[in-house]
Amino acid sequence: MEQAKDPPCVDPDCVPETLCLGKFNVMFNQMGLATLTFTHPRAKTGPLLDQGQIEDEGVVRARIVTSSENMVAMRDLLNSLLKDTPAAPATTSAGGGKLN
Repeated sequence: MEQAKDPPCVDPDCVPETLCLGKFNVMFNQMGLATLTFTHPRAKTGPLLDQGQIEDEGVVRARIVTSSENMVAMRDLLNSLLKDTPAAPATTSAGGGKLN
């Protein structure tokens, strides 16, 4: 039996990259799906424009829902890509991962 091939990848909507340098989270549900939520620090609009004060908040910029199998594949990919890369020191503006 011939194994199914993945279809070619296209980007007809030209989906833009989204900058997410804040906290992130992974949540698994009972159906075996994983939701990745990514945030980015941004100054609150009101205090910035009204008083010239910077009050940062983490704004959700992306939520991606995928299968547990894809999460395992992503783990394996990241492990292979980053195996020889020393971990950067954690900062408050870098990805502060949290697993539920």
